[in-house]
Amino acid sequence: MPEHVFGFHSIEEALQKSAGTSTLLLSRESPRIGQIRQLAEKKGVPISEVEDGELTRLCGSEAHRGALLVIERPSASQKSSLKHLLRGLEEETALVLVLDGITDPQNFGAILRSADQFGVDIVVIPSRRSAQENQTVSKVSSGASEYVPLAVVPNIASALEMLKESGFWIFGADAEGELTDGLDLKGKVCIVMGSEGAGLHRLVREKCDFLISIPASGHVDSFNVSVAAGILLFEARRQQGFPHINA
Repeated sequence: MPEHVFGFHSIEEALQKSAGTSTLLLSRESPRIGQIRQLAEKKGVPISEVEDGELTRLCGSEAHRGALLVIERPSASQKSSLKHLLRGLEEETALVLVLDGITDPQNFGAILRSADQFGVDIVVIPSRRSAQENQTVSKVSSGASEYVPLAVVPNIASALEMLKESGFWIFGADAEGELTDGLDLKGKVCIVMGSEGAGLHRLVREKCDFLISIPASGHVDSFNVSVAAGILLFEARRQQGFPHINA
């Protein structure tokens, strides 16, 4: 199925990466759309002039603002496998993020944006019962989904075993876990985030070496999963001496 990317910034990010076979559909003219047209021409992406209503039909809303990028994506089975991505990780300080059933595209997009900012080496998601890459995710992530290495796996517990065999320590996010300020998050680290409501699945929890939580003193139950993911990624990269973060 083709992916429909709308939102000027998201379209530009997708064009910069030129992932898959793309076609740019335009229904209006403006200086901003002119910039996108020039970028598409530079990247060799075909451009088609269409009616405004056609973009509305494809998007399911009028949020396109006159521009839509149609990308033919490879199927999940054609994406880079976790084994292949791990083969290219030789650093002593690597960071992998595993999402155990994040179903809300808004949360998934926000998490991918944080993953891009903190240079996450691999994001792992299950092939079922999980949000997948789509236009909502691309828009919420502000195009970051185009840059984050993504591995889609049939089984999260098996993926964690593979990560352990590659030298990773597995840290599962849990409200009852040990506070992050008492844990060593240097070296090869994998952070596992559970689903929005149920948290970590039992088998996934059992595969974790440690359960970790974020120090907090608020009045509500917990952080939103995308906020929690960003905080944990920051803490891991801070301890690892990530070049873009002042320890």
